[in-house]
Amino acid sequence: MEPASFIIKDHASTVYVQSYLMKNLQLAVDQGKPLVVHINQKEEDRSKAQNRLYWMWMAQWAKQQGSDKDIEHLYFKKKFLARIYARDDVGQYRKTFAAVTVLREQNHPMYQQVADGLNELITTTDASVDQFTEYLNDIHAFCNKHGCWLRTPDDLMYALEFNLK
Repeated sequence: MEPASFIIKDHASTVYVQSYLMKNLQLAVDQGKPLVVHINQKEEDRSKAQNRLYWMWMAQWAKQQGSDKDIEHLYFKKKFLARIYARDDVGQYRKTFAAVTVLREQNHPMYQQVADGLNELITTTDASVDQFTEYLNDIHAFCNKHGCWLRTPDDLMYALEFNLK
């Protein structure tokens, strides 16, 4: 039997939980291993859930790449998060990206060092919940396209939805 987590938002949600329980109860009885059920109220806010999912995915992708999650974190910030920040004019990112673009266009010898330093300074904590959701969805699509289906535990599925209230 696979362990499972369920988010129960309303009475209708309980039907699926009851069905899962009944399906696995007979199996548990037959094996002489009783089921253990934990019931808690959701305590973590969405941004904490997103962060937990993000680092889980960084580890999964890094393992597939034979890399390190911190290196992949830098890669995805540059590939996706910088674009989101520039588009949405978050903080001073757009102006800073423009300055780095000028260095690149001028073939300035310090371009790569400045670009790499800026990428290290980009922080996911500047992202709104919606921006971070978009970032997670971009990463998921990218990894899937490149042969790595990122696992999402049931209890973190809501972290991928926009504007969940």
